[in-house]
Amino acid sequence: MRKQNILIIGGSRFVGPLLIQKLLSGDHSITVFNRGLVSSDYPSAVRFIKGDRNAGFNMPEHFDAVIDMCAYSGAQTKCALKELNFDFFLHMSTAAAYQKPKNFPLTEDSPLGGWPLWSDYNRGKAECENVLAKSGVEFAVLRPVYILGPRNYCNREAFIYSRIKNGPPLVLPGNGQALIHFVFADEVADSLAFLAEKKIGGAFNCAGDDVITLRELTEEMGKIIGKKPIIEYNPSADGAKWNFLEFPFANENFIVSNEKIKKMGIKFTPLIKGLKEDYENYYNYV
Repeated sequence: MRKQNILIIGGSRFVGPLLIQKLLSGDHSITVFNRGLVSSDYPSAVRFIKGDRNAGFNMPEHFDAVIDMCAYSGAQTKCALKELNFDFFLHMSTAAAYQKPKNFPLTEDSPLGGWPLWSDYNRGKAECENVLAKSGVEFAVLRPVYILGPRNYCNREAFIYSRIKNGPPLVLPGNGQALIHFVFADEVADSLAFLAEKKIGGAFNCAGDDVITLRELTEEMGKIIGKKPIIEYNPSADGAKWNFLEFPFANENFIVSNEKIKKMGIKFTPLIKGLKEDYENYYNYV
């Protein structure tokens, strides 16, 4: 594959470092642009430029691809498109950008925004996609579901494991029976790298093959550490009334079709297998 000059906007945590390593393995020239607040320590082969996207980019050079990991409003995407010189633009979106559906699974053709559960996050990400759709540039968007993996900056796996081990009880929102889709961070990184390297345009959901309820997830994580979880319920925290401080996932169905990206050759680890591996390799410290 031809060596490419790739710019990553953001990319300082969780999926970002995995994406950088994936692209470096392809011998690409990688520039990372972010504020340096989380980390400015990158492999020596990576050029790091410290800057705030909201103050502008001031980067006249040409990039084969731009991967935007941290646009949360249409104005941010519009600025990147205007100021950067590139052939292909890849936006890290989210399955939370969809309009709240009546039927599942969501496909890439399902309408975007609004979904009360996701509030401003939904509106901002949908705005970003709408700006891209009207821009005339070559672009792709990746729409992951809930992302799991080592060093998750969202307090998800560590939250559940810690309470199973040490208490207090886990309080599930609603009845805990919503059907949820997950994906692992390395699979998101694989998908981003593939789309950027191949310059494949369009929208792509990114989710594993397994669907599970919140209660089943909690019970399976208990089996992984060998301790039965103490589960309680908060009916008043159902749906959009979810309290993320009480439990890291909402009791609202969140299921997408992953057939489109699987046809590109992306493979997904079975959920329980991935959870076990991540616990053994990382989360057993909690």
